[in-house]
Amino acid sequence: MSRATAALVALLRAGRGRLFPALLLGIGALLLSNIERTPLHALQLNQFDRYQRLLPRERPSEPVIIVGIDSQSLLAHGQWPWPRDLLGRLLERIQAGEPLAVGFDFIFAETDQHAPALLARRLPGIDPGLLERLPDPDQQFAEVIGRAPTVLATVGLPQALAGARLPRHPLPQIAVEAGADRQLPRFASALSSRPELQAAAGGEGFINATPDARNGGHDRGILRRVPTLALIDEQPYLSLPLEMVRQALGGGAVAIEAGGKGMAALRLGDYRLPTQANGELLLHFGRASSHYYLSAADVLAGKHPPETFAGRLVIVGFNSIGLQDRIITPLGDSLPGADVHVQVIESLLAGDALRRPDWMPILELTALLAGGLLLIGSIPALRPRYAVLGFTAVGGSLLLAGHLAYFSGRWLVDGNTPALLLGPMFMALLGNTLIRADERRQAAERQLQASREQAARIAGELDSARRIQMGLLPDPERLFADETRFALAAILEPAQAVGGDYYDCFMLDARRLCIAIGDVSGKGVPASLFMAISKTLGNTLTRRHDDLGAAIRDLEHELDRNNTALLFVTAFVAILDADDGRLDYVCAGHDAPLLKRNGELQALPTAEISGPPLCALGDYPYASGCIRLQPGDLLCLFTDGVSEASHDGQLFGRTGLEACLAETPESEPAIVCRQIRDSVRRFEAGAAAADDLTLMLLRWNGPPLSGC
Repeated sequence: MSRATAALVALLRAGRGRLFPALLLGIGALLLSNIERTPLHALQLNQFDRYQRLLPRERPSEPVIIVGIDSQSLLAHGQWPWPRDLLGRLLERIQAGEPLAVGFDFIFAETDQHAPALLARRLPGIDPGLLERLPDPDQQFAEVIGRAPTVLATVGLPQALAGARLPRHPLPQIAVEAGADRQLPRFASALSSRPELQAAAGGEGFINATPDARNGGHDRGILRRVPTLALIDEQPYLSLPLEMVRQALGGGAVAIEAGGKGMAALRLGDYRLPTQANGELLLHFGRASSHYYLSAADVLAGKHPPETFAGRLVIVGFNSIGLQDRIITPLGDSLPGADVHVQVIESLLAGDALRRPDWMPILELTALLAGGLLLIGSIPALRPRYAVLGFTAVGGSLLLAGHLAYFSGRWLVDGNTPALLLGPMFMALLGNTLIRADERRQAAERQLQASREQAARIAGELDSARRIQMGLLPDPERLFADETRFALAAILEPAQAVGGDYYDCFMLDARRLCIAIGDVSGKGVPASLFMAISKTLGNTLTRRHDDLGAAIRDLEHELDRNNTALLFVTAFVAILDADDGRLDYVCAGHDAPLLKRNGELQALPTAEISGPPLCALGDYPYASGCIRLQPGDLLCLFTDGVSEASHDGQLFGRTGLEACLAETPESEPAIVCRQIRDSVRRFEAGAAAADDLTLMLLRWNGPPLSGC
């Protein structure tokens, strides 16, 4: 072992394998406490976005309509900015439907280009009398604005700039709890609309809605939060969508609830909207929809009846790529900026906002430390597989807790980052566990050598048991080599070293042949022992009784006498009169044999006399059935190792056996046996046999006789 490897092993094993992981846990806690300064913050934000993609906000209603200045509108009415009289006609069309409030998502900072004063400067030779008769477009537009609740946009500026103009409609009534306003954004100045338009408007709302610069660029242009309240020149103003709702409610008071470090929620009338400490709304986005978008050109053309706007909030904004910056939502949608105002209004009306209070990072840190200490305390005492399961359980619990918190209450809980930070600590713990496991492995290798020797002895004993078991089975071809009245062949291939299937064949007297086939429940050595007992008792008791049914009843009684393992056996036993073809048989829960007669296949009729497997009930009154064979009849007895042979979930089945028998040309039973066996093995395609395979084929060659 090199010095570096030895030093690493010593580090991993220091303090019984707990010192180094504890150090890594402390580093992880430090990173989580300052996550906004690390690349982990991007992972955290992506996790929160994933929550929204899994469960976006439901949008059952459409309380807001956007009248968009789109490409169609620019084509119909010319480039932007439009004349104020055109905007006045647009606003009149909207007001005709009596909307709750109208908001403009752009600023009228400059005088209209068709104002008389500007025309005089641009056209020095124009008749002054004509200019005096021209109306003032801004004044006309202001008159239209003043007819219904209208909200103009303003943009807060960090410092006064040329052309800056303060808004004139701060919140008239605002109830602020102590400490709620200490983190609100403040602007020294603003960019607002013309004074005459401000005077006519019912209110003004700011439209600053850029990604939070404090995130250090981790937002990557995705809009996740928007401000709700700001101070402009120390005067309180709502954002444009919230001011529209306030105007729709009659211009009522606004209440600000305080939280631990600042603002906790904003109230407008009966509506409550949870916020962050700085007044920002963690917006729960709904899926994008175009249902509430109307083209300004269509509105001006009268294609939409006034009732379209009745009882709704209307936002007039840009919906053309050339006039706006589009925003990217956590859902991956690229939306016009006006759509964000719609989402804010819907969130307020539904009271649906994402929540991440100031104590949430403390909760996540606590979860990290608790999970880490749990792993440090438990993993060194666990085997590697259980250590992995333990870490999976802790990490999975953190991830599950984050998802459950979001689905149940829209809480933004980061379970991903603590689980990730537990990874290096777990690897150190696992390294120590693996070192100890390697020591145990070396000790186990020494024991393995001894166990291999023992396994070899057991394998030899099983091989001997297989030879003994197969030796118990008769060889029909040798026993009946000189027989001309019938031909008999059988095959038995255990699925394991020893099996539970058996067959038997012997002459009761000069003319009566007894054949039997059975399948013991289970496999392996227990089944093989029960098979040997069943075969031996069956052979003895069949010779002792003249009535086959009585012999089988006696057989069941003897087998069930000391059957402590509760095994059972299916069996089919038949006696053939080799001179006249009479076949008496008893079926104990076994598959009915197939009879091939003149090329046609049929099942031996066992339904009326078939009973349960031997030892299933203990005292079943088995009865025998009878059939007369015809010369050339071929009887096929089989176990479920044939019918239940499988490959890729498909069974060979009784139909496969029938097809094989039907396709097999007339031949000696021994040849047919091998052909069926080979067909089953081809069907299994090299897969291990699921059960013992046993086949017995009997062909009667004697003359046919009538009657039974």
